[in-house]
Amino acid sequence: MSGRQARYINAESAVEDKPMQGSRYPQVVLGVTVDEVKPVREGETVTLHTGFTGLQSDDQILWSYGPVDPNIIIVNSQVLRGNIITDYRDRFRDRLELDRQTGSLTIRNINITDSGVYKVTVINLEVSSRRFYYTVHATVPAPHIRVSQSHSAGSGSSGPKCSVVCSVENGRDVTLSWYKGKEILKQTSSPELNTIVSLPLKIEDQDHNIYSCVAANPVSNQTTQLNLGMFCTTFVTSSARDNDKVLQGAQET
Repeated sequence: MSGRQARYINAESAVEDKPMQGSRYPQVVLGVTVDEVKPVREGETVTLHTGFTGLQSDDQILWSYGPVDPNIIIVNSQVLRGNIITDYRDRFRDRLELDRQTGSLTIRNINITDSGVYKVTVINLEVSSRRFYYTVHATVPAPHIRVSQSHSAGSGSSGPKCSVVCSVENGRDVTLSWYKGKEILKQTSSPELNTIVSLPLKIEDQDHNIYSCVAANPVSNQTTQLNLGMFCTTFVTSSARDNDKVLQGAQET
């Protein structure tokens, strides 16, 4: 080959599958070794950067995808009779754009079902590949706070107490947390998607700290602050008045 060393021929004759130059910090995800793990927000345009700058004009570039095993070809770009032919396939067809100089792939309007493992393969005399694991997340909704129970102080207690519950619709990798100021008090999550995740908290009525409930996932977070005057004082005072009426009625009888 004039001017350069030929590095690739085709997938069938290749005997090696080497990580591409620039691959760093490989990780094992879902039993698959990947070169990059990244969460992204639903609806965004994302580019999977190969980090490879030595591509030649006649290299064949394949991109494949799968929820776990990237066995579905979504891009096949090669030179046939001097012409570059790039074939975009599968449900990604109208949302893909390949950069032949770097092999990088851009996906427009990425959605939840696009989560999974992506693999780029560059073919000529050898085969070089790189894998990416992308998880797509919706923006987490704002959590909702409600009073679950309020009651007067018992023996040895410092004051009336109020029990509140924070809830949010669950999604991929959503966590729900209670904070007192900047201190995290408790946290929960659930593997059950499309359900309601709830987290209770019991506080004293005269507590003047700032409490907040935070729903978060890897790409977003939403905070709802607890208004003690609105949620707890009213209910505890009402509960105390009701107890006084019950006690007064018992004395009259």
